[in-house]
Amino acid sequence: MTPAALRLLLQGLARRGCAVEAVEGLAQPVLAPMQLLLPPGLAAARAAIAHAAAHLRHSPPARDARQRKPLALAVLSAVEDARVERLLVQDFPGVRRWFAAALPAAEPQGLGFAALMGRLDRALADPAAHDGHHWVQRAQQGFWALPADAGPQAFADLALRLANMLGQMRVPYDTQYRPGAAYRDDHSYLWDHGRQAEAEPLPALGGAPATPGDSGSAGAGPALLRERHYGEWHEKLGLWRPGWCRVQERAPAHRGAAPTPPRRQLPPSSEGERLDLPAAVAAWTDRRRSHAWDTRLFRRSTAPAQASVLLLLDLSQSTLAPWGGGPASVQAAEQRCALALARRLADQGARVAVHGFSSNGRAEIAYWRAVDFGSPCDAAALAALPVRHSTRLGAALRHAQALLAEQPGPRRSLLLLSDGAPWDIDVFEAKHLLHDARHAVQALRAAGTVSTCLAFAPEDLAALHTIFGMHGVHVLVHAGALALDAAARVALGR
Repeated sequence: MTPAALRLLLQGLARRGCAVEAVEGLAQPVLAPMQLLLPPGLAAARAAIAHAAAHLRHSPPARDARQRKPLALAVLSAVEDARVERLLVQDFPGVRRWFAAALPAAEPQGLGFAALMGRLDRALADPAAHDGHHWVQRAQQGFWALPADAGPQAFADLALRLANMLGQMRVPYDTQYRPGAAYRDDHSYLWDHGRQAEAEPLPALGGAPATPGDSGSAGAGPALLRERHYGEWHEKLGLWRPGWCRVQERAPAHRGAAPTPPRRQLPPSSEGERLDLPAAVAAWTDRRRSHAWDTRLFRRSTAPAQASVLLLLDLSQSTLAPWGGGPASVQAAEQRCALALARRLADQGARVAVHGFSSNGRAEIAYWRAVDFGSPCDAAALAALPVRHSTRLGAALRHAQALLAEQPGPRRSLLLLSDGAPWDIDVFEAKHLLHDARHAVQALRAAGTVSTCLAFAPEDLAALHTIFGMHGVHVLVHAGALALDAAARVALGR
C-alpha cells in the first residue's frame, strides 16, 4: 500500500488525522500523536496501521515513567499493546487476522526475558493459545479474566504483578529487548520519561544548593524564553529522529545585563571619521544645559570582534562532586574557570557568552542563558544557574550551534566545561547519547565552529575523546593562569 493509502486507513481506524511516513533505517514503527513512522517495505504495514490506531483511540499518551524500571515498563507496554488491540478487534473484527498474521510464525523458545515476552505476546493475543510456562499461563488467565473495557489501570495492575513475578524469578532484563512483532511500535507514545517539577532550589557559587528563595535577585524568578525541537541521532539504528528533543531556553533570575557604554574619556588618537552617537547626544545635552561639552564627536571604526565564543557549562547533578580531592565542587570550579575565561577572552577582543544546560529526559532539556554575547560576566550571573538532573549533550550542542550562527565575525568557537560523558534517565543504551553528541560535534565543525571540551576530573575520558577527538579534550587539573591562557588560545584558535 502507498503512504497515502496507509494514511487514509489510519485516519479511518483512528477517527483522527495522523501523518504516515516511511523512514530509511528504521527498525520498528515509531508513533507520535500526529505522526507514524514506518520502516520502508514493512510486510505487516496494515497491522502496524491498526496497532497505531488502537493506541491513538484507547491509550493514554505520555504517562509518567520516572518511577518505573525498564523491566516493568516493558511488561506494562506489552499488556497495553494487547489491551488496545483487543478493543480495536471488538470495533473492527476483520483486523484480527492482520494481527495474527503479523505475529512471529515460530513460537519463541527459552526462559530469557526476550523469549518470555514473545511467549506473552502470543498468549495475550489468543485466549485459546497454550503455553506450558506458569508465568505465561498466569498472565493469560489474568488478562482474559478482565473485561475488555475494564480500563487501563486494571490492566496496568496486572502488568505490575507480572513484572514483580519476573523479579522474584530472577529473570534479568535484556537491554537489547524490543517487541518481537515487527508491526508494533517502540512505545515512545506511551511514556514520558522527562517530566519533573521545577521546584528545586538554585545553587550557590560554591556548587551547593542554595537556600529556598535565594535566586540571586529578590522577587525575580527564572523565565522561559522560548522552546525549540531538535533531532537526535540513533547510532545503532542508523536513524536520524527529527524533532525528538525539546530544548527549553531559560534566563536565570540574575543574568549579565547588556553593557552600557561609559561616558567617553578618549585620547586624541581615538578621533576618526565615524559619528559617535552616544557622544553626540551627550554633547547636545551638555550644550542645552549651558555646560561645557566634549567636541570630540567622531571616532575611528573599530575592528570587528576576533571571535564569538560560547562557554557551555554542564549543570548536571554529578558536577556537585568534589574536584581534585579538595573542598570545592566541580561546579564551583566550572564557574570560576568560566568567569576568568570570559574576562580574558573579552580583553582579547572576543564576544563571549556563558550558558549552561541540564536534562530530565528528551522532553525537558533546560538551556540557561546566564551571560549573553557581549554582556559583562560576573559571579552572580553564574551563581544563579541551577544544578540538577542529567546530561543530554547532543541537543544542548545543537541549540548552542543555532545561537552561535546568529553571531557576527569570521570565527565562532564553543568550549564545553564538563566532568564526563552524556547520560539521561530515558536512555538505556550506554553509548547512545555518546554517539549522538559526536554527531552534534561533527555538525558544529562542518559549519566552521571550533568545538572543544575542558574536562574537570572526567569520569570517562575515553568517552569525551569519542565525542571531541583526541585533540579536542583538555583535562584541567587546576585553574591556574597558564591553564586558563591555554584554554583561551584554544577558543581563539591561536
